[in-house]
Amino acid sequence: MPPLLLGLPGDSTHANYAEANRAFYRQTVIPLVKRTAEAMAHWLAPAFNEPLQLTPDLDAIEALADERESLCAASFLTDDEKREAVGYGRN
Repeated sequence: MPPLLLGLPGDSTHANYAEANRAFYRQTVIPLVKRTAEAMAHWLAPAFNEPLQLTPDLDAIEALADERESLCAASFLTDDEKREAVGYGRN
């Protein structure tokens, strides 16, 4: 596998790529999707005669799956805290 970033030894390349991929989604893709969803909801609301809320399914983003798994495995969090952290709200 060729190195992703110059000056980094071989095994860390995959970790760097995975971290860069997560950062790209967190800092670029997700904010753009949320703004687009808000704009579409505002545009569609008059057709439904009520406020709409469109929310992206962040659980479907494969690049963020490791973060979700590690959060759900955290033994120091209560079940309600875990649910809140992944966006489901308290039970």
